Amino acid sequence: MQIISGGVMQEEQIDDFDNFYYYHILPVLRRYEKIRQRDFYMFLFVVFFIVFSIIFSFCYFIKFGASFAENILQLEILFGTILFIYVVDYYHNKFKSGVKARCSEKIKKCFNSLEWGATPIDESILKQSELFGEYSAISFDDCFKGKYKGVDFLISETYMKYEMSKKYGNKYSIFNGVIVSFCSNKKINAKTIVISKGDPHIRNCNVQIEYFKYFFLIVSVVIAIIFPMLIIVPILVTAFLVCYEINNYIKNKKLQNVTLEDLNFDKRFSVYSSNQIEARYLITPSFMERLNNLRTSFGTKKIKCAFFDDRIVFAISTNKDLFELGDFHRSLINKKKVKEFYDEIMAIYNMIDYFKLSEKTGL
Repeated sequence: MQIISGGVMQEEQIDDFDNFYYYHILPVLRRYEKIRQRDFYMFLFVVFFIVFSIIFSFCYFIKFGASFAENILQLEILFGTILFIYVVDYYHNKFKSGVKARCSEKIKKCFNSLEWGATPIDESILKQSELFGEYSAISFDDCFKGKYKGVDFLISETYMKYEMSKKYGNKYSIFNGVIVSFCSNKKINAKTIVISKGDPHIRNCNVQIEYFKYFFLIVSVVIAIIFPMLIIVPILVTAFLVCYEINNYIKNKKLQNVTLEDLNFDKRFSVYSSNQIEARYLITPSFMERLNNLRTSFGTKKIKCAFFDDRIVFAISTNKDLFELGDFHRSLINKKKVKEFYDEIMAIYNMIDYFKLSEKTGL
C-alpha cells in the first residue's frame, strides 16, 4: 500500500497492512495509550485505596464493634460500587468511542469513503431478504457506509429479538451480528438465499408459533379429553395450524431447494432459489471459498446471504465485539486487534471484487 499526498490512498492500493498500521493507526494509538495508562493507574490506585479502607474498617468494626466504623464501612462499599460501575460502564465506553473516533478519521483516508455513523439498513430490505425470522424489536450499534470501485455498501451491527411477553420478559434472540448490504449495477433476476444448516430464524417465520405450535395442539387435546364438551378447542387449533402450514408452503414454494456438488458446503449450508440455473451461477466454488473467508474474518461459524433485485445481503452471526480498536483495561498497542478490523473490511472488498458489482452487465 503506497502512501500518497494528503495521506489518501486509492482503492486499488489497499494491500499492505503494515504500512496502513504503522503510518496511520499506530501514532493515534500511542497518544491514547499514554492517556489510558495514566487513567488506568489512577483507577487502580483508587480501587486499592478503597479496598484497603474497607478491610481496615471491617477489622476495626470486628474488634471494637464501633457504630462509626460500621457507617464508614457501608459508605466505602457504596462508593466503591459506584466507582466500579462508572469506570466499567460509562468511562470505558466513552474511552473506546474516543479511540474509535480518532482512528476512524485515519481509516477513512485509507479505506476510501468509509464513513462512521451511517443510517442503519432499512428494515424493508431485511424482510425482503427472508434471512431472518419475525422480530418484535431491533437495535443497531456501529453502522457505517462506504464505496469501493463505485459500489455502495452498508455495514450494520444489528441485534434482533422477539419478545413474547413484556410482563414476564420472555425473549428470543433472532439475530446478533453484522449485516452487510451491497448495491450493484447488476440485475439479479431471481431470489437466492444461502443459510447455515439448523437456523430456525429465517423466511420471516413467526417465532411464537414455531416454538409452541405442537405444544398448543397437545394442550388442546388434553383439554378435550378432560372436558369432552370442549372438543371444539383441538379442532380449532388444528385448523389454525393447518392453515399456517399451508400458508408457509405456498410462500416457500417460490424458492426451491438447490443441491450443489460440493458435499462439504452442502453439509454446512442450505440453498434455496427461484431459479436453479442462476443459483448455480452464483454459488460457485470460488464463492464458497470467499464466503468461508468472510466467515473466518468475522470469527463466526454462522453466516447467511441473499441475492435479490440489485442487492446482495450478508448476515454474519457473532457475539464478538466488532470494529473496536481500543480497550480501557488492555494496552492499545495491539496490532492483532487492528488487523482483525482490517481483515473484516478487506473480506467485504473481496466480495465486491468477486462479483464485479461495478460492471453494468447481467449475471
